[in-house]
Amino acid sequence: MYSLNFTREWDSALFEFTKSLKERLGNNLVMIIGLDENEKVYDSNVLIVVRSKTDDVIMSIADVALDVNSKYNCSINFYVCTEKDVEIIDAFSHSGKYDDCEKSFNEFKNRVLKISGVIDVQRTEGYDSNVLIVVRSKTDDVIMSIADVALDVNSKYNCSINFHVVQNG
Repeated sequence: MYSLNFTREWDSALFEFTKSLKERLGNNLVMIIGLDENEKVYDSNVLIVVRSKTDDVIMSIADVALDVNSKYNCSINFYVCTEKDVEIIDAFSHSGKYDDCEKSFNEFKNRVLKISGVIDVQRTEGYDSNVLIVVRSKTDDVIMSIADVALDVNSKYNCSINFHVVQNG
């Protein structure tokens, strides 16, 4: 999803930063990942991915960041890497997702444990699911109650609960 709200200074700053970098770096610019202003990965809120990372490229990026930061009441703190730095790109790409998944699972678990007949709720990776639910009796009513909770929780977070139900014993 691409979403910029130009009533927010941060979004306007990111837009200008992106536009200026594209003009300066041309085809050397591969990707920009902008986090929320106060969200940080490696003490940075913007990742710039380039094909070739040289001192001149870094100086050009720094010049653009200084110019944009002087115009807006926010601060672009950038990190530069190449497209081969997959771990860094993944860290920025999934920066907020872990927290969302943690919150999502905790809410789901707390709500599902209140359903009559549910014994346990655990994280898992199997059966194309990420949550294992143990029940006393695997009835349609219990499964539908769990599904209702999953739909509600999934609508709130940037992380999906995919559950698998097993009967105890």
